[in-house]
Amino acid sequence: MNTELKTFNLIAPKVLEAYGADGKRLNFNDVYNNTHVNVQVPHYVGMLNGHQVRVRWTNGRYKYDTETLTVGTPGTLTFKIPRFEVIDSIGSLVTVNFSVRLTPGTPLIISKSLSLQVDPQKFDLTEPKLSADMKNLTVKFLNMAPGYTVQVRWHGVVVRETEIQPIQNSSSMTFAIPTSWKSENAGRTVLINYSVHQSGSNANLMFSRLLRVTF
Repeated sequence: MNTELKTFNLIAPKVLEAYGADGKRLNFNDVYNNTHVNVQVPHYVGMLNGHQVRVRWTNGRYKYDTETLTVGTPGTLTFKIPRFEVIDSIGSLVTVNFSVRLTPGTPLIISKSLSLQVDPQKFDLTEPKLSADMKNLTVKFLNMAPGYTVQVRWHGVVVRETEIQPIQNSSSMTFAIPTSWKSENAGRTVLINYSVHQSGSNANLMFSRLLRVTF
């Protein structure tokens, strides 16, 4: 989406799970069990068979581009934003827009953008830190306190989880990473984050932002 033209008046897309009169807020707990959220591209003026359309979701740290769909019968199009990208955007202002390529090789036309505020959680959970030797992950966030537990998740060719550790105090927590977790993902990008749960409660897990590491 590097080239921008103003040929069409492409209005902003909608996030179908968003709330508020203008659909500009999203609460992760509303989509907690979903595998994705849906972005709907309107039936824009001038839409024709063969147009190639793609959505971009940007949270200020990472740009996620969806698959490209080719218009058949002109009408609304729906794109999926994975749950991971929503989790990575908790507490952030997200820019959502779409691009249209009229025919192969022609420049992209960029739509207006939707500014979507993803509601914060109780804690602002920054991404974990991987040590230089890649043997340990450190978890540290503002207002850490006893009464909660933490677990790291390693999303590679297989989803791996560390043991659950209770928060003892406001200092950082360290989780050892087995060598096999890294070797099985050689040449791949792994998404790493952690969850925080209030001990003894039925509350939903809270999730940190993503650390993306390529091995």
